[in-house]
Amino acid sequence: MTRATHELTALNRGAESGLESGATSRVPSPLEGEGQDGGLLESQPSPSRGRPPILSFPLKGGRDPRRSIEILDAVRTPADDVAIASAPAAILRHLPLRDAALATTALIGAIAVGSGFGARLDPALFGYLGATLVAAFACTWRASAFWRRPASAFYARALLGALRRPGSLRATAVAAGRDLAAQDFIRQRSTARWLAHMLLAFGTLASFAITLPLVFGWLHFAADGDYHYRVVLAGVPTLRFAVDGVIGWLLFHGLSLAAVAVVAGAAYFVGVRLRARRLPGATAGFAMAPLALLILVALTGLALPASRGWPGLFPIAAFVHQVTVVVLLVALPFSKLAHVLIRPLQLGARAVRGAGAVWQPCASCGAPLAPVAQQQAVGALLAQRGMRLAQHLSHCPPCRRKQVAAAQAGLLGAHFHPPIVGARPARRASDQRDG
Repeated sequence: MTRATHELTALNRGAESGLESGATSRVPSPLEGEGQDGGLLESQPSPSRGRPPILSFPLKGGRDPRRSIEILDAVRTPADDVAIASAPAAILRHLPLRDAALATTALIGAIAVGSGFGARLDPALFGYLGATLVAAFACTWRASAFWRRPASAFYARALLGALRRPGSLRATAVAAGRDLAAQDFIRQRSTARWLAHMLLAFGTLASFAITLPLVFGWLHFAADGDYHYRVVLAGVPTLRFAVDGVIGWLLFHGLSLAAVAVVAGAAYFVGVRLRARRLPGATAGFAMAPLALLILVALTGLALPASRGWPGLFPIAAFVHQVTVVVLLVALPFSKLAHVLIRPLQLGARAVRGAGAVWQPCASCGAPLAPVAQQQAVGALLAQRGMRLAQHLSHCPPCRRKQVAAAQAGLLGAHFHPPIVGARPARRASDQRDG
C-alpha cells in the first residue's frame, strides 16, 4: 500500500484520523501512515459507466463493502499515474544507500586516522568493530530513507529552517532540551516511567560513549608511574589520574554503572508489559525482545569483572557478551530501539505549529483547523500521487463527519439515523420496582 493511500486512510480512522462512524476527525498530518497496516480507504475503478477511479468507503456494519461513495472530485488521471510511477522511486531507493555508504566510509576513515592506521586497534574487539560498522550502515540507511520521505521531509525542512533563523533557534534548542534530553513528555505521563526511561536511555548512551572510542582505537590508558594512568586520545596523552582516585574509579567502573542503570530501566518496562499482558500487543516480540536483549547485554557485561578471578569462566562470559552485543548492534536499526533516529523530527513538527504559525480556519464553521503550511503540504502530497480531494481537507473533523454521513444517507436512500418504530428507552430497575 502506497504512502499516499495511507495518507488517505486518515480520513477513515477513528481518534487517529477521522471519518470512522461516530468518531472525531482531524486533518491528516504528513507524518501519519508511514509503514503501517493497510487502511480502509483506497482508490479503485467504478464498475459502472466507465467512470474514473473513485474513493470507496466500506459501509457501516460490513454490508456490501464493494459499494462506493464518491467524495468530491477525488479522481486520478493518466498524468497522475505517470507522476506516481516516476517521482519518488529513485529518492527512496538510491539516495539512502548512497548516504549509508558515505557515512560508513567516513567512519572507516576516522577509525583509521584515530587508531594510527590500525596500530592501536585491539584484536579482541574486532567482533564489536565489525558489528558497529554494519550498524552504522544500516542506521544511516534507515534514517535517511525515513527523513527523505516526502511526508517526513516536510518536517525536516521546517526543522532546518528553524535552526537557521535566530528568532526560532533558541525556541528549538529549548524544545530539544525538554523533549530529547529531559524527555518531559514521558514525565507528564508518569514519574516512575520517566525515571525508568531516563535510566535506560542514558545508561545505553553512556555505554556507547565509553565503548566505541575503545573499539575504534581512539582511546586507551597508559601507565604513568606505579599508581597513575594517563588517558591517551588518538595518540595524544591527555588526562593523568590516580588509580585509587575518584576519576579513576569512575573511569574503570563506568560501564558497570551504566549496565546497572540499563537493567533497572529495562526491568521496569518488562514488568509494566507483563502486568498489562492481557492487552493486545503488550507482550509482543517487537516490544519485549529489545528489552530482553538489553538486559542480557548488561548482565553479561557485569559478568566480565565478576568472573576475572575464574580462568575457566571469564572466556565464556566474554564470548557470550560479545555475541549479545553483536546481535544488539545488528538488530538496532530494525527494532523498536530505532525510534531514537526518528524522534528529532518532532522538533520540526513543533516548528510548524509553533508561535507565529498561521492557522487555516474550517471552510464551514470557521474553527481553527491546522497550520496553513501543513495543510498545503498534505494537499500537495496527495495531489502528487493523484488524490485530489478538492476542498474536503479544508473542513474540520465534525464538518467532514457530517459530509460523510450525508453521503452515506444519499447512497442508502434513507436518513442516516432512521427512527425505529416501537423503540422505547429501557426502564431503570428503580422504576420497575416502583411500578
